[in-house]
Amino acid sequence: MKIKKVAIIGGGVTGLTAGLYLSRKGFDVHVFEKKDRIGGLVGGKVINSNIYEYGPHFFHTNNPKVLKEIKDIVGNELIDFNRTILVKFMDNYFTFPLSIFEVLKKLPKNIVIKAILSFISNNFKRIFKNKNEANSEEVLLGFYGQVFYELFFKSFIKSVWGINPEKFFPEFARQRIPKVSATTFLNKILSLVRVKFSKKSYKNFVENVDGHHYTTNRGYLGIVEKIAATFKNSGGKIHLKSEVSEITVNNNWVEKIKIKSNNCNNYKFDGFINTAAISEFIKMMKSTVPNYILDSANFLEYRALVFVGVLINKPKVLPAAFIYFRKHIFNRVYDSSYFGHDTVTPDTTILVAEISCKAGDKRWNDEKYCKDMVIKDLLKENIIDEKNILETHAYKYRYGYPIYKLGYEKHLNNIIKYIGSIGNLETAGRQGLFQYINSHIAMQMGFEAAEVLADKI
Repeated sequence: MKIKKVAIIGGGVTGLTAGLYLSRKGFDVHVFEKKDRIGGLVGGKVINSNIYEYGPHFFHTNNPKVLKEIKDIVGNELIDFNRTILVKFMDNYFTFPLSIFEVLKKLPKNIVIKAILSFISNNFKRIFKNKNEANSEEVLLGFYGQVFYELFFKSFIKSVWGINPEKFFPEFARQRIPKVSATTFLNKILSLVRVKFSKKSYKNFVENVDGHHYTTNRGYLGIVEKIAATFKNSGGKIHLKSEVSEITVNNNWVEKIKIKSNNCNNYKFDGFINTAAISEFIKMMKSTVPNYILDSANFLEYRALVFVGVLINKPKVLPAAFIYFRKHIFNRVYDSSYFGHDTVTPDTTILVAEISCKAGDKRWNDEKYCKDMVIKDLLKENIIDEKNILETHAYKYRYGYPIYKLGYEKHLNNIIKYIGSIGNLETAGRQGLFQYINSHIAMQMGFEAAEVLADKI
């Protein structure tokens, strides 16, 4: 039988795991990645032999199949990671997940009383009113009340995603932001009294991320490199600096793709998997796409990210693996020493600050401005000493977070339905399905998309 060829657009974890599945099944698989590196958002950027990650990433999953796959691939290079998070607001650091005791202890008493009353009142109101909230603000107000909403969520959502919660799709708050019922909240307050007698520890607002946490001494890049090596050993090919510029569709079937590379050629394949930003992927189809699908693609937006990495002449800098901030140019900063990353120079660590922005604005275009502002804010927080700064680098990622504007689901459904009508095409992953998911879910999507495509072609 003729060996069937499959093209995968994008060399992140979704594309690599999809490619791994298909290559093991005997397909001739080619991954096309427009950048000069693999891994996407979890791939890390190597600068002067040090690894600067695109945010604080670690591997975790409660899916036994995905866990076994990664353990088999990465082996003893996997190391345990202890996730520690702090959140700073009102001049105090709070441990995340938030604890009742810490909130009550550190917040001013007048705010605590107002917050508890508002919290309980809004939770009981939810019992008697329609639960079909119109936006994320209504969801958060219903679960947390006005005071907690203002303190913890409102300004942070605006800073990270660039839109106010009242313009944010409600499902985002339901799925991605932990919720606590009034009964649970009251029980945990009472447990602070009981703990004095029982000596049992009190519980936090939310549980930890599912599954055990892992990293490698090369960060998440160490996992990505192992997946890529296994894919290649199975016969797969990875083409870097190879951007897909055009896709030809005829009679609900992708006929060929055009690649921008050193040799610009048209490539014919039997099947295709997209993991690139779904809105940009649709535009690659040029004139074959109906206008209403193009309109839907133009409606979908991604939040861009700029990262500033700072090599510090100290073995450890932050009091936790990463810290969230509200009043600085960056939303969070992480310390690589907690992640087991090796740095070239002994007794040094890397801080990476994450800045949310809109592609084309000042933060996106002006690297010097971002570096200067990050250093200024880190100094203001007394996190670093200027004399310990060895290097500072700025780098960016265009398609960081999907922005769930009100009405987005209609447009996304239009696109998904259109792609579903094309017989030899699948789309998957964080960018490819416009979903704010963790990497292990992206891997699972890659395996599943590959399985579906294999049956189709």
